[in-house]
Amino acid sequence: MPIESRMCRTGGNTGEAQLWLPTHAALCMAFLVCCLVLLAGKGRPQGQARTRIVAMQTQTFNDIRAFIALNGMEAGVEALLEETSITLRLAADTLFAPGTEQMLPTGLNTLNLLKDIFIIHNQQTINIRGYTDDKAPPTDARFRDNWELSALRAARILRHLLACGIEPERLTATGFGELEPLFPNTLEENRAKNRRIEFVLERHPGKE
Repeated sequence: MPIESRMCRTGGNTGEAQLWLPTHAALCMAFLVCCLVLLAGKGRPQGQARTRIVAMQTQTFNDIRAFIALNGMEAGVEALLEETSITLRLAADTLFAPGTEQMLPTGLNTLNLLKDIFIIHNQQTINIRGYTDDKAPPTDARFRDNWELSALRAARILRHLLACGIEPERLTATGFGELEPLFPNTLEENRAKNRRIEFVLERHPGKE
């Protein structure tokens, strides 16, 4: 009799565990989803704060476009707005000598004009992004690959802006190499468009 009782109790516990397991798994999955949602939204402005930042960035974008037009830079600087970020896009060939990180005089002139924008709108962080086409550097080049070339170009611009008085905490530099092309690298015209520098402006936290 005691043996039978123990067997029944064991079977009953197994059934309860089997009933509990799906519920426990569902709870774990729900908790995981909540954590992912919270992490995805962390650091991003929400609700009214986001609406306010979008409105301020739109006004900043309009001011920058007016500055570009006033200084006759429309042909060399493309301005794009995407909700809370502003992108200024320039052809790398107008800034740097081919295949190097050496800046051209025309490139320095353009940067000195952009510097005025960055000083006026000092609430913006500035991520400088370098891009290349898909052609590998020559075997005798001092760069191992396009990634290194794009990173050095972005860093060169960053150092120039630092020398112009832009606060270091506002500046970052990133090299993407041949990643994220705007157009397929099938034509020389497309490759020239893919060789570019972008300044991505976002409103600095705490300066809304």
